[in-house]
Amino acid sequence: MKYPIEAIIFDLDGTLLDTIKDIARCGNLVLEAWGCPTHSVETYTELVGDGLSNLARKVLPPARRAVEDIENFIDAYRSHYQTRWNETSTAYPGIDEMLAELEGLGIPLAVLSNKRDDFTQVCVSHFFPTVSFRDIRGERSGVPIKPAPQGALEIAASLRVDPTRCLFVGDSEIDVETGLSAGMTSVAVLWGFRPKSVLEEAGAKVFLSHPRELRELLGSLYLG
Repeated sequence: MKYPIEAIIFDLDGTLLDTIKDIARCGNLVLEAWGCPTHSVETYTELVGDGLSNLARKVLPPARRAVEDIENFIDAYRSHYQTRWNETSTAYPGIDEMLAELEGLGIPLAVLSNKRDDFTQVCVSHFFPTVSFRDIRGERSGVPIKPAPQGALEIAASLRVDPTRCLFVGDSEIDVETGLSAGMTSVAVLWGFRPKSVLEEAGAKVFLSHPRELRELLGSLYLG
């Protein structure tokens, strides 16, 4: 059986992994140390997704958003995160089974995250040690982060798959925009960090309520 989709690229945080509590904890530890107001976990779900520099600008008070402040926040955050990145983080229910089934179908799988590349590699290898992702990429120097399409297009090229034959699966408007900009089919998941209304506004047309539905989606795309 051959599917029209020849590769699937996944976002990481909010799509494969529920990492928001660890992210919020590390961000708030920096804010507390600096005497700045902290934010709820729910607020962090609205702020993450477009890289650590942008997260710093959003969580810091306006008076503390100078370039030096942003750089210092990033350094302090990473110092906490490198030892606390997996205190509560876990794969969403059904993700392990979904990935195993997709591998069984022989579909190449990849990850593209706005998390720094080394942390992306660590997270994927830790939580999915048995999954043979063909390509794993995070934030890297010289490559614009999502929603710029470059990273997604680089992965498609490395897999030797036409972008139109790729699914881009993510939980945020950033992921939806990335997939659309890359000429891929954007698939928005509803178990992550953003509500459906935000995803629809970004242009999402295809939604998943549970990981098992991805296999059903592939079946509906079968060309025969």
